[in-house]
Amino acid sequence: MEDEEVYIEFKNGQEPCLNDTNLNQMQKLIKADVKEKQSFKYALEITADKTAGQEITLPCYYKVGEEVLDVYLNGERLLKSSDDAGTDGHYREIGDTGSISNKIKTTSDWNLEEGDVLDLVVRGEYNAT
Repeated sequence: MEDEEVYIEFKNGQEPCLNDTNLNQMQKLIKADVKEKQSFKYALEITADKTAGQEITLPCYYKVGEEVLDVYLNGERLLKSSDDAGTDGHYREIGDTGSISNKIKTTSDWNLEEGDVLDLVVRGEYNAT
């Protein structure tokens, strides 16, 4: 959400005049800000081996490139990689920056095995539409 300013009118340069319009606008901004900061947790059990570099469909959506997705493998936090080789991480987000996605892929240097569990934390609420 972009920062928005709410202007409060002052009467005679002293006391704020809080009218319905000001209060309603402030309430909208507060609700939107709280919704953006909520965290949601999901779990995905891997039911079949996944090869290195394979795409994984998540049980949730996130906003690509906005640092709103945390991924944990069997309790250990994974790092988002800047490349497919996994030079500095373990997974890549799938999609254009700013788009909504429910996919990631492992880097080419590691795989997932049946029984592994991916725990996901998403900051904000997103859907495909």
